[in-house]
Amino acid sequence: MAARSRIVIASPHAAERETLAAWLSSEGFEPATASTAPDAIEALRRSFDILVSDYDFAFRDGLHAAARGRARNPQNPVVVVGEADAAAQTRAENRGASYLARPVERATLVCIVSMALTDERPLRRSPRKAVNRFEASASGTACYLIDVSNEGLRLEIPRQRRSSPPPYFDVRVPMIGTTMLVQRVWIAAQGAGAQADVLRCGAALADNSFRIERAWRSFVDAIPARPSDSLRVQL
Repeated sequence: MAARSRIVIASPHAAERETLAAWLSSEGFEPATASTAPDAIEALRRSFDILVSDYDFAFRDGLHAAARGRARNPQNPVVVVGEADAAAQTRAENRGASYLARPVERATLVCIVSMALTDERPLRRSPRKAVNRFEASASGTACYLIDVSNEGLRLEIPRQRRSSPPPYFDVRVPMIGTTMLVQRVWIAAQGAGAQADVLRCGAALADNSFRIERAWRSFVDAIPARPSDSLRVQL
């Protein structure tokens, strides 16, 4: 399926367009690029599967709405690329789009596009609960839980190297003495571009034993909800 999947890339930044197109082409996708919103609208008139769009193009110029009405992949057809901005990310997520913070990393782009095409993007059905930076570890790297739900969690991870966490990795939560396998859903750098020293990562519980899932849900249920806690469609 991937070899036949047409990905429209809309960005005013030439280097970004060319880099994303080269990465996706090398993975067997068929990229088509557009440097302006009108050019992107024209590209969307042809059959396509995913739109990878600059944030302003997506919401200011209407590409998000146009793509959702025309894509062959109606479930998750839009990936938005923007700055490392929590408000922008929340807006994109609440409108059903994936969000990639600049600088975009190849592995993250390919992972998110592939999940969208196969409709494997995990959905959260229970409220997200904020926690006070509980200590945890991700694949052996010390990190913090920043919020949790029955289906997954968000982590804050020190950026010790350029690579992102792998698509699947272990998270240990000492407070409940449990190590879980999770699936990475999204990742974004927090701070000034390439110099950011913290990554935030949303992850969904993967294939774990009943005992582990029960322990996790008991932990989540014991955390009091706050007025700001909300139910959104993305982990």
